[in-house]
Amino acid sequence: MTLRRKVIIHLLALIAFVWSVAPLAWILVISLMYHHEFGSADIHLLPDQPTLANYVRLLGGSAANWDGSRMAPNAYGPLIRAGLLNSAEVAVWVTVLSMLVAVPAAYALSRVQMRFRKAGLLTVVATRAIPPVATTVPFFTLYQTLNLAGTKTGLVVAHLTITVPLLVWIGTSFFGGLPPGLERIAQVDGCSRWQAFWRIVVPASRPAMTAMAVIAFLTSWDEFTFALIFNTGTPAQTFPAALSSMFFQVSVPTDVAAATVLGLIPPLVVAAIFQRYIRKVNLVGL
Repeated sequence: MTLRRKVIIHLLALIAFVWSVAPLAWILVISLMYHHEFGSADIHLLPDQPTLANYVRLLGGSAANWDGSRMAPNAYGPLIRAGLLNSAEVAVWVTVLSMLVAVPAAYALSRVQMRFRKAGLLTVVATRAIPPVATTVPFFTLYQTLNLAGTKTGLVVAHLTITVPLLVWIGTSFFGGLPPGLERIAQVDGCSRWQAFWRIVVPASRPAMTAMAVIAFLTSWDEFTFALIFNTGTPAQTFPAALSSMFFQVSVPTDVAAATVLGLIPPLVVAAIFQRYIRKVNLVGL
């Protein structure tokens, strides 16, 4: 690789990094400012008086203002806290159920010879081409009949229509790349097909399955369309819908920025914990 090409690649990587990180860094900076400082005419990239007051008030406590006065807890704090808890609960259930459905389906579609296998895989993957907003009307009608509107159960079911096809696509590509003799060797030793899958294939696929679980969690956590239409204004409202309500009703950017950062923490923690497994999986060819 020539020096010129290396310089171009590193420059493009730097641009992509700044493009991705700069908005997040700016939101973090705003969340550490007092409101009067953010609204001042002086332009500065770092807060003059860094403070955690915006976070404390969202989490239900009172905090000191820049002039020494006390600020009451943020009125939207309960909404944000409930949204975070609901998002976590929904995302965990979606992750567990998605893995229970997608892993066996992906294994069967990639390793078991059956009629219409390619057609089945194509049908599953093709569902990803349907935008979520196109299914909201039938979902809403069905949920009104089954009393699932405004419930976490209904949101979990809706999220599964997004995560399961995605995980089947990823899992099929991975399982198809495993050595074909793995199950045969186990069956020679007396294992059934299910035992070979559980004892041999699953341990060998741990990095890929971890990556699939993380993707399911992040997809559910970030999902906005179903959460906005089905659960806005209900006790089952998740964080994206709660943040949207706060954004359109609160004119204090520092409070909204702090709420945004709180919503970024769980997915960042999940990604950080499982990054060593994710790095072992090559998703480029999927």
